[in-house]
Amino acid sequence: MRRLILPTVAIFLFASNAFAGGFLLYEHGASGTGMASARTAAAEDPSSLYYNPAAISELKGFQFEFGTTGILPYTHYEAAGVNNLREYSSNENGVATNKPVNDGMNSVDAKIHGYTPIHLYATYNVESIGLTFGYGLNNPFGLGTYWPGDWDGRFIATEVEIQTFFNQPTVAVDIAKLAGFKDSFKLSVAAGYNFVYGTARLSKKVDLRIAESPIFGALDDPEGEMRMTGSGIGHGWNVALYAELPKVLSFGASVRSGVSLPFSGDANFVFNKAGLDARAALASASSVAPEAFIPDSTTGDLTIDLPMNMNFGLAYLGIEDLLLEFDFFIAFFESYKELKLDFKCAQEGTCVALEDQPPIRKDWKESMQFSLGAQYRVLDSVFLRLGYGLVTSPVPADTYDPSLPDGMRNLFTVGAGYHGSWWKLDVGYMLAIWSGTKSLENGNTVGVGTGLSGPAIDDNGGFVSPLLGNPEGMAYGDYSTVTHLLALSFTGAF
Repeated sequence: MRRLILPTVAIFLFASNAFAGGFLLYEHGASGTGMASARTAAAEDPSSLYYNPAAISELKGFQFEFGTTGILPYTHYEAAGVNNLREYSSNENGVATNKPVNDGMNSVDAKIHGYTPIHLYATYNVESIGLTFGYGLNNPFGLGTYWPGDWDGRFIATEVEIQTFFNQPTVAVDIAKLAGFKDSFKLSVAAGYNFVYGTARLSKKVDLRIAESPIFGALDDPEGEMRMTGSGIGHGWNVALYAELPKVLSFGASVRSGVSLPFSGDANFVFNKAGLDARAALASASSVAPEAFIPDSTTGDLTIDLPMNMNFGLAYLGIEDLLLEFDFFIAFFESYKELKLDFKCAQEGTCVALEDQPPIRKDWKESMQFSLGAQYRVLDSVFLRLGYGLVTSPVPADTYDPSLPDGMRNLFTVGAGYHGSWWKLDVGYMLAIWSGTKSLENGNTVGVGTGLSGPAIDDNGGFVSPLLGNPEGMAYGDYSTVTHLLALSFTGAF
């Protein structure tokens, strides 16, 4: 009995993804947001610590910048109309009964939930020795989704959120100044260290409808909920280059290493009344106590490999008061091959339903962003900015997951800045639009086209586990997202 039940329950519990979607953010300063993040070849304010740390060698004296970006996504799930059924046989007369599994029948909007990543930068240029020191703090990986508790994909995820805090001390070397040719050509390099702290939370329903079988008694939609929170620390590095032919062209390049971020945290399980009865019945069939089948709480470990990413920028400076720039960003999400969630109670052998969790295949590819931005000084103290960006999704069709739905993104931006005597205030707005589809044809589930089978009694009266498909519901359909981003930055120079 245990051999048949436990692998299926394990699939029901954790055949999901804690962090799906392209979760790298490029918006870390209002001036950059207004230009669709095309700022790698610009050397105008301390936000260069993110876009191109080598460019801070062009900033004079001591400068600082701080601000935030308000992010408000609106995500809609348009159900595909897939009405797969789960079948089991009565123990008395063998009559099959169909149960809907909500694969893709109920369209819904995600809950409205905002995010406010921060950015804080400081630079100090010691011109006499050709060195500039900088420190940056921002959140380059993050976001999440909040779905209603009864939506089609509730057994995949109801709440997902990840935050990362990158602390980046940096040193830039002004090669052109040290070599004595800065008046005709500017050239600098930089290197820095990344100390990363991350937090994560995941909530999802636990599908126990395997127990909706006459051999366990009459149960009506037994389920539970897993709520997990965790944190982790990682380390990385960054290098950058800045070159400029004054009043003609500038070029920038920046590389950030990948970061292995091991999360560790607490997982708590709660159940409705039918869920408690189902846990007890399944535990009895496995000859263990309910808490030894699925615990009320335990600790868990999960490692996320954040990708190496690069950005390159080329700016045209040949027209007075006008900056035109094209940027290319790439994030190597190939590092995101799988997820493996390990529970302490499973390692100790005290929660049999959580043992032998298979890794969840992701096999992501690279994500690219192409950005074109323009900045024009309309008055001595007033700047206007425009931008457009196109972002490719790293998520393959066969591992697409609605935890953080992703797709090809179009970015439309506008911004403005006002410069005072020693300070400036910048604002940037971005409209991001994208969509993606979770489809039966993509092969991202087991048993496609076969229907879904649930608990059954074989000809000898034995229990048959539902391994032909995934009866927890896969939430097939189209996912579309419209996101509004509003960035505000204040900069001071001394």
